[in-house]
Amino acid sequence: MIKRDNDTEEADEEYIGYEERNKLLWSLRSDFAWAGKKIPKSVEIDEREYKLRDMIRELSEKESLDTDKAAEIRALIPKLNEKSKVDEELLETEELTKVEAEALYEEATGLLRASMELKDKLEGKGGEKSVDEFKRMLNTQKIADEKRFQNLIKSLK
Repeated sequence: MIKRDNDTEEADEEYIGYEERNKLLWSLRSDFAWAGKKIPKSVEIDEREYKLRDMIRELSEKESLDTDKAAEIRALIPKLNEKSKVDEELLETEELTKVEAEALYEEATGLLRASMELKDKLEGKGGEKSVDEFKRMLNTQKIADEKRFQNLIKSLK
């Protein structure tokens, strides 16, 4: 958000409007919302801190995973997805300032990206998809986005 020098405090306290909220939610619910987003440096889940960036970097450097590390990652992926859903629900239901809403959106998309990266590492994909699979995913996402857009239009009438 761009802030002018004379109204910095006012901009921080300005609450998010209905249209802005729906735009963020629509983007967050897109199948590829996480694409190009920054993975959070760390996240606290169940009173435990996970250093996500370091974890993903270390996994990229390893040839194979030991069973304990793989089990930890398998357990972490649903927790990341759940925390992202909690952020989405807060974004949808709470009265938030623009700054708070943007922070929740960025955290949620970053957690989704971390989840996808970890899943790919477990599957041995290294974060890269084949061209055919990517095209299929893109087509599926276009269809889902179109349906969501149509539902949004209907809800605005």
